[in-house]
Amino acid sequence: MRTKKIFLNMLADIIPYLLIGVIGLVKMNALINYIGDVGNGYYQTINQIISYVFLAQAGFSDAVIYSLYKPFAEKNKDDINAIYGGARKVFKIIGLIILGIIFLVTTGLYLFYHFEEGYKASALICFFIISTSYLIAYFGRGQTYSAVLSAAQEKYVYSLIFNSVKILCDILIVIVTIKFRTLESIAIVILSMKILEEIISRIVVKKKYLDLHEIARKDTSMVKMTKDLAWTQVGYLVLNNIDALLLMAFNGPIMVSIYTTYNYILRFLGEVASRVELSSVYSFGNVFAKKEEDRVHPLYKEFLMLFVLIAFSMCLTFMIGIRGFVSIWVGKDNYILSYLTVFLFTTTLFLNILYYPLVALINADGLFKDNKKHIFICAIINLVLSIILIQFYGINGILLGTAIAFLANIFLKSRTVTIKIFKDKSLFNTLKDFIVVIIVYISLSLLLIPVEHYFLSTSTSIITTVIKLGIIFILVIGLTASILCFISDDAKNLFRRIVNMIKRKLNRA
Repeated sequence: MRTKKIFLNMLADIIPYLLIGVIGLVKMNALINYIGDVGNGYYQTINQIISYVFLAQAGFSDAVIYSLYKPFAEKNKDDINAIYGGARKVFKIIGLIILGIIFLVTTGLYLFYHFEEGYKASALICFFIISTSYLIAYFGRGQTYSAVLSAAQEKYVYSLIFNSVKILCDILIVIVTIKFRTLESIAIVILSMKILEEIISRIVVKKKYLDLHEIARKDTSMVKMTKDLAWTQVGYLVLNNIDALLLMAFNGPIMVSIYTTYNYILRFLGEVASRVELSSVYSFGNVFAKKEEDRVHPLYKEFLMLFVLIAFSMCLTFMIGIRGFVSIWVGKDNYILSYLTVFLFTTTLFLNILYYPLVALINADGLFKDNKKHIFICAIINLVLSIILIQFYGINGILLGTAIAFLANIFLKSRTVTIKIFKDKSLFNTLKDFIVVIIVYISLSLLLIPVEHYFLSTSTSIITTVIKLGIIFILVIGLTASILCFISDDAKNLFRRIVNMIKRKLNRA
């Protein structure tokens, strides 16, 4: 049952997200061509600023999910409803705080930020509308529903709603961008879709979960653990979202537009991997709640093999094909970066995917305080190195700083997991898999230089380019899976489990 729910969550997140990614490529192209490099640069920067505005809720959703693991494992409906009611109460308070922050940030941008001529009013209106649209889930029930369903290992219910609305939203953004060519029209679409998402989620969840409702007792004890989670979220934001803001400050909106063109696909691939990671968190949380400690290390090793497979298949395909794809997709010479820059982009993705199994373990076991410490160390490393290196190496300096921070993150997370969870294992035992995988990745990146150059020079059609990328992806994933099965019993167990689950589903059908 646990394996079934893991893959239901994964499929409900990943399959629609693949469609979202394809539509997103069209959306990014429309933004660049119809609101321009400068307008797209501001739109992307607005999204980065919004991620910092919503730091007021940092970690609370994770705290709610963690608090619900035990009640769901014990099927204690009263405790589930008490936490549900308490979470709704706190989310409303957080929503009011964020609303105040939105007003302050909007005022600050109006008074002190220097916008390109003609973009000030448009950018500020866009920021305010999009920011407030996300508050609908805080004053409504969207955020609480998501947390409850995640803890129940049934997040696929909420994912289907969210992803369906997201697909519609992106299609409408493409339409209004082409027709109206304004940031304001995009913001209005996002606001409308957030209202629709709240309405649909209420209808679906009320029908599916009749026992989920607020009771007189409201459990807000999860707020106590939010402090550590909040600082962790701050660290993650600096670690993952500072690059675009630094590029805006040092190089301007056009470089942000170029950076986000590559980073869009990079983030898309990372998000697909993170959806697998989230499913594994809920699985580990269930294991810890049921005191099945003997299952933790074998489950971790299987997930590690899965993420190694994901990292190589995604990253090698990205490295080989991204410049050729961008040359056709965008069609502007200044958007074609060097192979070194592409390697650094890919390295940040590769290292980010590799530490997902460690993140899953840490979050599932509630090691938020330990995680907070090393996330902040990595965030500081990223911020300091990026500020220094951007002045000498531009975008390459920022990417190098991020890659070094991610590498430090793997080491620190491995140390935490070894000390607190794998107590009978050594740190080297935990790290050796990562060391081998990283060495293989660097070696392959050098060997693939002529292949990448050839792919770039022969990329003349979007259809043939996508077909070739699909073939490369299939070849890489097949070769990697075969090698992993040959050298690792954990990989064999994982793939055998997946095949057996598919067979059972086919037999029932």
